[in-house]
Amino acid sequence: MKTTHFKAALRSASCLSAALTFGTAVSAQAQDAAPQSAASDDAGETIIVTGSRIQRPNMTANSPVAVVSGEETVKRADITLETFLNTLPQVNPSGTSTSNNPGNGGQSNINLRGLGTNRNLVLIDGRRPMVSASDQTVDLNTIPQGLIDRIDVLTGGAGATYGADAISGVVNMRLKRDFSGLEARATYSNSVPYTDSREWQISATGGFNFAEGRGNIAASYEHSEREGMIKSQRAFAATATSTTGTFPTGKIAESSTNGISQAAIDALFSSYGVAAKDIPVAGTSKMGFNNDGSLFAVGVFNDPHDVANFRYDFNSAANPNGNYYPDFYTYNFDIINLLVLPVKRDTGFVTGHFEISPAIEIFGQGQYTKYETASALAPTPVGTRIGNTVTNTNPANAVSDLVEPGKQTTALLVPITNPFISADLAALLASRTGDDTNIVGSGATEAFRVSKRFLDTGLRQENFTNEVYQGLFGLRGEIAPGWRYEAYASYGKTTIDDNQTGNVDVQQVQNLLEAPDGGASLCAGGFDPFGIKPLSQECVDYIAVGTQTKTTFTQKIFQGYVQGDLFQMPAGNLSIVLGAEHRKFTYKFDAGTAAGPIAGFNNGTNDHGTNTFTDIFGEASIPLLKDSFVNYAELTLTARRSTSKFNDIENGIKGDSQNSWAYGGTFTVEPIDAVRLRASYQHSVRAPNFGELFSGGGGFPSYFDPCSIGTNFRKNGGAAARDLCINAGSGIDPAGVDNYQQGPGSQVFLGYVGNPNLKPEKSDAITVGTVFKVGGLTGSIDYYSIKIKDTIIQPDPNLVIAACYGYHGKNPSLDPTSVYCSGLSRTPDISFISVPTALGGDGSGYFQFVNQGKIKTSGIDFQLAYTLPTEFIGPDAALSFNLMGNYLINYKVEELPGVTIDYADTVSYTGLGNSFPRWRGVLETTLAVSKAVSFDLRTRYIDGMKNRAAAQFPGEVFDKVDPVFYFDLGAEAKIDKLTLRIGANNLFNRKPELYSPNIQSGTDPSLYDVVGRRLYVSAKVKY
Repeated sequence: MKTTHFKAALRSASCLSAALTFGTAVSAQAQDAAPQSAASDDAGETIIVTGSRIQRPNMTANSPVAVVSGEETVKRADITLETFLNTLPQVNPSGTSTSNNPGNGGQSNINLRGLGTNRNLVLIDGRRPMVSASDQTVDLNTIPQGLIDRIDVLTGGAGATYGADAISGVVNMRLKRDFSGLEARATYSNSVPYTDSREWQISATGGFNFAEGRGNIAASYEHSEREGMIKSQRAFAATATSTTGTFPTGKIAESSTNGISQAAIDALFSSYGVAAKDIPVAGTSKMGFNNDGSLFAVGVFNDPHDVANFRYDFNSAANPNGNYYPDFYTYNFDIINLLVLPVKRDTGFVTGHFEISPAIEIFGQGQYTKYETASALAPTPVGTRIGNTVTNTNPANAVSDLVEPGKQTTALLVPITNPFISADLAALLASRTGDDTNIVGSGATEAFRVSKRFLDTGLRQENFTNEVYQGLFGLRGEIAPGWRYEAYASYGKTTIDDNQTGNVDVQQVQNLLEAPDGGASLCAGGFDPFGIKPLSQECVDYIAVGTQTKTTFTQKIFQGYVQGDLFQMPAGNLSIVLGAEHRKFTYKFDAGTAAGPIAGFNNGTNDHGTNTFTDIFGEASIPLLKDSFVNYAELTLTARRSTSKFNDIENGIKGDSQNSWAYGGTFTVEPIDAVRLRASYQHSVRAPNFGELFSGGGGFPSYFDPCSIGTNFRKNGGAAARDLCINAGSGIDPAGVDNYQQGPGSQVFLGYVGNPNLKPEKSDAITVGTVFKVGGLTGSIDYYSIKIKDTIIQPDPNLVIAACYGYHGKNPSLDPTSVYCSGLSRTPDISFISVPTALGGDGSGYFQFVNQGKIKTSGIDFQLAYTLPTEFIGPDAALSFNLMGNYLINYKVEELPGVTIDYADTVSYTGLGNSFPRWRGVLETTLAVSKAVSFDLRTRYIDGMKNRAAAQFPGEVFDKVDPVFYFDLGAEAKIDKLTLRIGANNLFNRKPELYSPNIQSGTDPSLYDVVGRRLYVSAKVKY
């Protein structure tokens, strides 16, 4: 390969910048210097990094660009783009195919820099494809791989260039241009030695030129399938590392103000023959129900109180969690959950263009994808709120006359007249002498709460059918010497049908419990919540809710621009681009029967609205120097003015127009032949999306409870810490506070609602770097810093908990009346947080999205390549090394006012996409024995990390994770027009890092490989 200095590259730098922006070159000179594909042999007039990862666009761009060839995305039998893209050091894997509860309906999104999937853009040839979510993110499952020539991952902000959502960068899919011939591919992979989680794909791409090369049409079709896998198929995931307080046996949810007396508990459990050390402690220890009317002691984690009088077989439907039994009982909900989501996908893409004359070229493309996927969770635990029949205003709550007017409670309410109450339970209830102010009555006659998991309604399963199509038509051409134009219009539609099973209508359950005959008059046999008592089919039909929701999105885009050389300067032409764009996004969600007091999947309400954006933008490429002292210097300036409007049709809210500016500049200089310096600044904006403006929901992240007796907070906090645990929120019963242990992996609910008064986010991104060639070493190194303010944020509930208990300098006096403590609800674990208005609550306990806090991240990207001649093997042999890496300096987040936490070097336990290793890297080593035979080894590295909880609760001790290496080996042979490939991903079957607390399956299932060694074969034929 011929290599020279950077002059030719620098002459094309501004051209490439515009090409990355608009999908076309700015001049004839730029077209002559357009980037070549990875397989091209005629890129010799510029220094490039050889191999499949670090290629010429990063060597000539003014901003850091990681480049992946289209061939690389299928090289190791990956059937979706996200599987490969998540290996790049710039990407934080978030919701993926190996997360059973990703919250995105089984879609695949990309998360640059960990700043969120809604803060970057996915483009196809510089244009927006169809979106698939209310946050206007693109589902990578909808993009076929067959026509992709390369993928440019531009990081460091690009809001002025591309508009809203490009705060962290852009992922631009470059399609093959003028594809001619036929290419067919088949891949198959299977895990070894398990032989499960099979994946396979067949694809075909064809195209032809016509009219003497002035026109081309190409089309691609793919069919892909992935076999789902349940957690019991992997030993590390078969038994849940987190716990649940809701059992299929049923459990008393004691009131802290009207509890069962210790004397009654002692008498009952002594009659069972239970040892004194295992008798439950009033107010803190939990009691479940055996089928024979007796009760069992649940036990206490890491405490002398063990499970006692448990009368179920270990292999029964009670399904005790073997990680903790007999220390304490919790239901093993993970054994039947999915570890890998299934998918069945068909996608087609067609693109074409025809040049009528130099002034008019017609181009267009069409895309259609249909795929099916599913997720499944353990049977429904009921935790829905219940309000009074008269005063309740929340349609998501069940209602009951057993609740005091104006008050509410959680779990199920059972009157003491229920006929299924056993004599043992009745004796306990009769000992109550207090008053729960949320429930009608007092003492022994007051109704009591029971939590229950409903096995009879089956798994909570969602079956998704996604259909996406988009059409695009445009014109481009030369309007004058050195001046070109492009204009296009596109229309797309996404439809997502979600068929849910396993939901429970809490109102119907409450009706059964309150009926004098236990519900026998409403359905055959009624409902006995005390133990695992099978329901009749009639009762199952009475309480089960089969739900069908439908989400529809439409997107219309109109864009046009002109670009060309304005005038000649001493160092070259000053080139400009001027354009305008209009986008309209429509979102409609039909909640079906999911609206109302439904337990299972989060219920919803109908949504319908629009977002529109009207932008004007410009770019100027200014050559500054070109002389004998400095080879070349150039400045590029960009600006965009955006006007956004929204219309909440469902609720009759029409927002005012919001105007914002994005702008930026890049500078590049080549002081000597072997070195080029580059720097950029980008001020970007991100307008609030429809989900943030209007939609709501909730989550159940893991949390840490400082009140557990073994924490440093309790050890070192003395009487003040103890008193706060008793008095904060609903508090812990004083009789049990000194024995209280939080269950491992327990979760807390935090709800949130939209806010139509949101403003756009603002960000500033800076990059400074160099491209160099020293001897046979070619590479780049870039520093980046991204700061976001007016952040649209949903705070981690752990920070509210931490602030209540005196961490980070909040509530230093441990005052139980602190605003951070007022919303904590305990049973005695923290079950949910009712957010006060002073912290952004909407008045009903839900958090309302606000512009609050800041996010700042910085780091260093580096790319290096080196090729060793190996003539001793053969004339065409070569050994090449290509390294891509990232060092994360910091990732600071201010979610609560005055509390800034650096999450760099932490592994997540609260949500997907929130693990931030200090170092990540990918090394490609390729040995080409000849032009026909090659071997390659990909080495992936993820640094060790401390637990995110250690940053949120400083001074406490949590599990860490060790560094991880994955090795992926492949071999390829070319026989005439046929290419055969075999290989192994995760060659040494490296298990995922297990830690506690964690996200799912004892680990972070998006960051670490949960499948294990996977062998694959592929064949490609090209004519």
